[in-house]
Amino acid sequence: MPGTSRIFADAQWLKTFDAERKWSLFSRSRATVDYENHTDLFTGAYLNYTTPSGLGGTVVGRIATSGAGADAGIHYFKAGKSFMVYALASVGLQQDFSCSWFSILRYTPAFNDNWKLYSSLELFSNFSRAGHIASVQRIRAGLDQSGYQFGLAVNLLGLGKVYKTTDTNPGVFLRKQF
Repeated sequence: MPGTSRIFADAQWLKTFDAERKWSLFSRSRATVDYENHTDLFTGAYLNYTTPSGLGGTVVGRIATSGAGADAGIHYFKAGKSFMVYALASVGLQQDFSCSWFSILRYTPAFNDNWKLYSSLELFSNFSRAGHIASVQRIRAGLDQSGYQFGLAVNLLGLGKVYKTTDTNPGVFLRKQF
């Protein structure tokens, strides 16, 4: 996603390990570079156990520019032909208390055999005992043709105890689904 402030690249995959789709691993690696050559990196692996209701437990391992850590939490996962919901409430497993909310919602209804609407909303918020630390919203709206998605995008970042948007990065996105 080339934006007005930075370029954002994100690779995600989801692998199930059994026929009932109870065990899965969601992984993502994300990188941003602004136009002054400042970078930010993140890699996370989410090991999930999901019950038939969609609820389950998750253990997360993450490495980022800001440090590394692990989290444990409860997630909800459901996917259908034209939608996907993954929502995770978790608590950090490090010495200092933190909790977070992470979710991805996608809606991709088909127009015909070749074209679909592509819409995605990703939310992340992190809190400590002192209150709100950071929140991110990533919004995508566009079209899908044969697994290639493209359209308009915006990434928003809010920081501080009193949520204040500190960064807005609108742009366009190109995505390939395998």
